Amino acid sequence: MRQRAAVGVLGKALTRRAHGRCELCEGREGVRAWEIPPFPEEPDLDRALLACERCRAWLEGAPVEQVEAHFLGGAVWSAVPAVRLAAARLLLAVDFADDPWVRDALDAAGVDPQTGEFAA
Repeated sequence: MRQRAAVGVLGKALTRRAHGRCELCEGREGVRAWEIPPFPEEPDLDRALLACERCRAWLEGAPVEQVEAHFLGGAVWSAVPAVRLAAARLLLAVDFADDPWVRDALDAAGVDPQTGEFAA
């Protein structure tokens, strides 16, 4: 799904919140705002996060590398809803979902596997 340019208006707030780091892996390379679909009418901090180039590629559908993805187990515990949701969606899409740490992380996230949104 293509990102909207409008999410850029959240850049300063996201940078302050994340201290200029990827909110999923804490990397600093190529960090930019990324909005979680479906997009709200107006960009919203609860539906946006800062993500590095690798994490953005994963969020856009590139295969998640199991060896590199263990940080997602910690990201699902974030106090930031967008970070929790993005991490859970990535884990829902992995080919290694049988791994016990993935199941535990998804249980912690509280995301409905059918809708990809927070469980009611």
